[in-house]
Amino acid sequence: MTDAGTTLSGGRNGAGSGSRPAAGPRHRLRGGHFLQLAQGGGGRDAVAALRSAQRSRRLVLLRALVESADRRVPWHASLPAAQEAWELLAAAESADREAVESVLLHPSVGGWLARTLRELRAEGEPGPAPSVLRDAARVHALAAAAALRARVPFRTAVPLTERGVLLPALGYVTLPGRPADPVAEVFRDHRGSGVRCSSGTVPLPADLTRDAPGWWALRRLGSPGAEPAGAPLLDDLDPWRHFLRRLPVGRLDEDEARDWRRLYAEAWPLVAEQRRIDPEGLADCLLAITPLPDRSPAEVFSGSDPEAFGGLLLTRPARPVDLAVALVHEAQHSKLSALMDLVTLVRGGREETHYAPWRADPRPLRGMLHGVYAFLGVAAFWFALRERPGLTDAERATADFEGALRRGQVAEGLGTLWARAELTEAGERFLRAVEGSLAAVLKETVPTAAARAAEEARDDHRMVFRLSQLRCDDAQAEAWADAVAEGAPAPAAFPGATLRAGPLTPDVRTRLVRIRVGDRERFDRLRADPGSVGASPADYAWAAGDRGAAQHGYRRLIAENPADPAAWAGLALSLPEGRARGLLLHRPELVAAVHRLLLRRGRPLPPQTLAALIAEAAGSGGTPA
Repeated sequence: MTDAGTTLSGGRNGAGSGSRPAAGPRHRLRGGHFLQLAQGGGGRDAVAALRSAQRSRRLVLLRALVESADRRVPWHASLPAAQEAWELLAAAESADREAVESVLLHPSVGGWLARTLRELRAEGEPGPAPSVLRDAARVHALAAAAALRARVPFRTAVPLTERGVLLPALGYVTLPGRPADPVAEVFRDHRGSGVRCSSGTVPLPADLTRDAPGWWALRRLGSPGAEPAGAPLLDDLDPWRHFLRRLPVGRLDEDEARDWRRLYAEAWPLVAEQRRIDPEGLADCLLAITPLPDRSPAEVFSGSDPEAFGGLLLTRPARPVDLAVALVHEAQHSKLSALMDLVTLVRGGREETHYAPWRADPRPLRGMLHGVYAFLGVAAFWFALRERPGLTDAERATADFEGALRRGQVAEGLGTLWARAELTEAGERFLRAVEGSLAAVLKETVPTAAARAAEEARDDHRMVFRLSQLRCDDAQAEAWADAVAEGAPAPAAFPGATLRAGPLTPDVRTRLVRIRVGDRERFDRLRADPGSVGASPADYAWAAGDRGAAQHGYRRLIAENPADPAAWAGLALSLPEGRARGLLLHRPELVAAVHRLLLRRGRPLPPQTLAALIAEAAGSGGTPA
């Protein structure tokens, strides 16, 4: 277990002014905790060690922000020095350490700290912009929130957020009228607490978890019997709740909040009942969910950020099982990010040059490690879900397909890590543990149809990536075009391919397979209106198993646009076993490049004929590079 963690020092009246977090033993993981986490799990004790380290990290960043801010002229004359916020936090911690920790570990606090500190410390003249100094002034709101949670007496000025006061991890005060001053006062005394500004005073309720006049509390999601574990906040208020951009304060109406509560109450048992990942440890990595507008009717978007431990960005899923998967996926990311703050697993590995079986764009090896770890958890979830009594045939078929797909992706990504990553000793131990957990998942049997569908989904993804993100050497592609069109000798090897960072192509066919497997009636309805999810009639034909119609459709799409990656990959998937299919599966970018060259020469060949000819030439003279 780690030590108790860094503590605040420095009193409200200035004792210890300017002090830094007290030095203590370095955070260390017990060997057993490291192994639990490396295997994809991690109970409450192991996660508590990660949380303790995250708390200390936040305090170190906060101290650095206080010192950086106090070297500048305050953004507003009414605001005290940032050091006073530090001292208020210290007083609150002395009264209630857990209360302060709950505020410090709120995900948006981590994002705010990291980004604001980077901007405060950015080199150059004339120094930080006024907006950055306003962002730094949020430290006073942070201290006020912690003091309110710890129930200590205090009085401090805080900046307004829009026309109110945002208290991180607690809620938002809607101020009366139109305040003339961009600063308000938050206080607590023997009579109660409130927020005072030029246009009036808003008293705060004794129970800050409930709405009151002028007070929007952060609402909590939960499932019966899940308190306090498995009950993250629904954060629709904090402008820093999105890790990529600032968002406005955006209160969900009660109907939307009710829908989220219902979904969560039905999703959490699916997580809590599974046996492969400790649900209590996982719950302690789920601190807040930020709801996002829907992006697509066919998929759920979820995201997380290493700086915002325990935070999830999420579009509202249509089904509880989709939410359950997102919870597992993002909790795994949070665990690994926190672990990598303590232990170096990979040296370097930041170049975005590697194929990841779950992403349309090239990824760094660190991203590959994250994907392997997260999708190992997802694969384990799907296979555990199959043991739940009362599943329908469609639900079981979905679990078979998703489990087979994710474990295959993990195996491929793990192979890339072993081959390409510069691992530390701890990194090697970590991957060996991951490999052991994957071996158990690979032993799970799935029906032949599900295994075949998962294999084709991986083939499809790999081909689309190669077609959209790789470029053949021009001279070598010309040589292959000569070999096919002129009967010239085949080159000695297939051409090399380099990254070209082309446009990303959506994974449409795999989405359609998911819909067909899980809801055949919906699939049929969508097929009647193909453009509704961005799929072509050929895509629907392929997903329905009509490979002849799919071939015809993809040939037409290639004729219309010879550079269409999805059409080339779809054609390959629609072909019968043989040389043409085999070459397209492994070197689709070469076939597409030669096809375009022959078109320009006025000597086009049907795509599958061309693929067969290149494969034949390679078999007689050329060899794969």
